[in-house]
Amino acid sequence: MKNTTELRTELTKVFEDLRNRKINTDEARSFVSISNSMVRSAIAEGNYNRYLENNSPIPFLATVPQKDKKCELKK
Repeated sequence: MKNTTELRTELTKVFEDLRNRKINTDEARSFVSISNSMVRSAIAEGNYNRYLENNSPIPFLATVPQKDKKCELKK
């Protein structure tokens, strides 16, 4: 996974596989644990950059905006 968009897509697949009983809870837990580590690492990198007043982009956090999809609140 190269960025958070890919991570979310993969986690959605894990959730679906768990729901459809294609994987067990231990496998799903492992995927989530690794994902959490990846996100915490990106957060640490962001905090480090902020501490150094460095505005370098963090590639893992760079996502491609999805065109044609708008965030709408449902009433």
